[in-house]
Amino acid sequence: MIIKKLELNQTVPSPVCVSCDTCCHFPSQDSLMAPIFTHKERKRVIEDGFSPDLFDPTDDGKSSRIQLRAYDKMFICPAFLPETGECSIYPIRPLDCQIYPFVITFDENHKQVLLCIDEICPYTEIEISKFYRDSSQVVAFLESDTVMLEIAENWSLVGLRLETATVICTLDRLTSYLTQTINH
Repeated sequence: MIIKKLELNQTVPSPVCVSCDTCCHFPSQDSLMAPIFTHKERKRVIEDGFSPDLFDPTDDGKSSRIQLRAYDKMFICPAFLPETGECSIYPIRPLDCQIYPFVITFDENHKQVLLCIDEICPYTEIEISKFYRDSSQVVAFLESDTVMLEIAENWSLVGLRLETATVICTLDRLTSYLTQTINH
């Protein structure tokens, strides 16, 4: 049986992303917004040359948060190339980065998984309607069997609700799947 790799189109146009100084920049070294890598993603970037020492374990025991490095009064992802604004691991970047500025979070009661837009991304001010149009593709991607399994195994990918995030919708299928797999 051949399993087709799911593709997710980038919502923010690449020229806008590359010229932005927000994404991949963080105000503190211990930012909760630093990218999380699943076990498989971490293994893949280590095989590509990243040091295993660049990762800190997360609460789920499988995924890891990348350690940020100091850069010009801020902190950046070690995969970010400030000279060009590009990602050195773009073809194998983690799910967390693939979906951004979409983010998946729990609601305040930790009962539902939400798809949100992080409005720190400057493009959300320009084209917020594009995010609503693209959300159905993101939902289908996140609620595909393969991706749900990956999220369930690396449940730290589902973060806490951000003050800067606007809820797009509830991810009902992912919520149900996580409830069944994490509680059993």
